[in-house]
Amino acid sequence: MSVTEAQYFALLRSALWDTPVAIEEEVDWDAVMQLAKHHTTNVLLSGVASQITGNNRPSDSMLGEMQSAMRLNLMNQLQLRRILTSAVKLLQGHDIEPVLLKGFSLAMLYPNPSLRQFGDIDLYVGLENFHKACKLLCTLPGGYNWREEEDSGRHYNIEFGHYPMEVHRVSADLKGHKEKSVYESIERNGLFEEPQRVDFESLQLLIPSKEFMVFYTFFHAWNHFLTTGVGWRQISDLAVTLHAYQGQLDLNKLYNWIISMHLLKPWQTFGFLIVDNLGMPVDEMPFYEPSCRRRANKLYCRVMAEGNFRRTNRFKHNKQKGAGINHLHSFIGIFVSFFQLAAIFPGQAFRKMITSLKIGFGKNFKKNEFFAHRMN
Repeated sequence: MSVTEAQYFALLRSALWDTPVAIEEEVDWDAVMQLAKHHTTNVLLSGVASQITGNNRPSDSMLGEMQSAMRLNLMNQLQLRRILTSAVKLLQGHDIEPVLLKGFSLAMLYPNPSLRQFGDIDLYVGLENFHKACKLLCTLPGGYNWREEEDSGRHYNIEFGHYPMEVHRVSADLKGHKEKSVYESIERNGLFEEPQRVDFESLQLLIPSKEFMVFYTFFHAWNHFLTTGVGWRQISDLAVTLHAYQGQLDLNKLYNWIISMHLLKPWQTFGFLIVDNLGMPVDEMPFYEPSCRRRANKLYCRVMAEGNFRRTNRFKHNKQKGAGINHLHSFIGIFVSFFQLAAIFPGQAFRKMITSLKIGFGKNFKKNEFFAHRMN
């Protein structure tokens, strides 16, 4: 670990646990804050750095940048809060109880919620209320749809100026039939049967159960690791959620959910990073496994390189023209993805490859069947 990385984690731990920060070496604030931006934690670190005095105090120009970032983040949160309040009031007035995912529900658990960065609103309304909720929310002032239609994907996108809202019919879009069935059972329990009710502005707002908050925060980070890259903001979300709910979780339920999704090894590996790098006590990290250090070191290198949503998969995006060539490209891509993931999580890589192959062959079979029918 470099000096810059060590200083970055010292500041991040201070922000997560609301503890004093002590850094003896001279701080290269440009390098530290560049790393923080790469992981979307620069506002968190700005809150800590702005309180530092003495020789390691940031320069006046750097402090100005930090204060601007904190002010802009607070303004964004206030706008999103206004939109969220209007949306929930509208839905509740039509007998729809949305559940707030990510964003505000996670920010509430941080020592200073205004420093947790996020740029959109995620509302889960379920399958039954989905179309009704989408039509209602589009009537809010300034709301317009972009890119996706109501009947595609796991959520419907509505923008209010520069502030997007995702209306979810499902909380995660899984491709494998068996995996999807297992996840739907977890989702049903965490979102339908045992949600939490919290005070938000003048509202009573639903957020997921405590166990689902923990599981979903991890599962969301895991999916971004598999696709667009995961950074320390998402890993910090899991750490803060576990800390906030320590002693309140049904650990048997959480363990069964993790096992049923074949994610114990990834959970333990991310958990090792949370303890080792973010300084969370071992007794607050369920199912901690110290023997996964080597795997955690590999994961650490990937996280540091990729950052928050910043992976560039050149192979995936370098597609050629022509249906046949694209099919071959996608087929090869399955194995490229397999070897990348297998370097850290071989079991999960194998399952992902098998699922991708089944889906790929299934799509081609249906397409060939369709054309054969047309020819006849």
